Amino acid sequence: MDKRVQSIIDTVKTEALKLKDIEKDKAVAMQVVADLKNEILKLKDLNADKFKNAFNSYFVEYLAKNYLTFDGRVSRRQYWMFALFSVLVSFVIGLIGGIVPILSIFSLLYVLALCVPSVGLGIRRLHDLGLSGWFFLIALIPYIGGLFLVVLFCIPGENKANEYGDKK
Repeated sequence: MDKRVQSIIDTVKTEALKLKDIEKDKAVAMQVVADLKNEILKLKDLNADKFKNAFNSYFVEYLAKNYLTFDGRVSRRQYWMFALFSVLVSFVIGLIGGIVPILSIFSLLYVLALCVPSVGLGIRRLHDLGLSGWFFLIALIPYIGGLFLVVLFCIPGENKANEYGDKK
């Protein structure tokens, strides 16, 4: 058999094997699409009033009442809801800044305005775990420090009162 013919046959075999992998990838993609459809159907239960109430209680009220609060405790739900709404507001401000470039300064101002309450919230979240607020400085360790802090923020808090206050 000619070397060129053998090369073509090998190439066809290789491409046929790739097609099998494509079928597997297609099956995984179809499962992801089905999962997304299920999640979208669940979102239909979310109404505007629930969203407004959650936004007001977890974001606006926290900023109004606890802007400079570093003592006490905050629950895991309170922390992550604040983070969620903070990201949503940041996304909207960034979108507006992308459309109208002169307004992009608001994105920087928003980030600067949330620095202090975000650190305070993180410290209070550590208090809920029974850890000192100084433990927040672990985020200064490149790469793993911030990741470790996120993992800590995902852990449920203590179910009893601790030195930082009662359970929230």
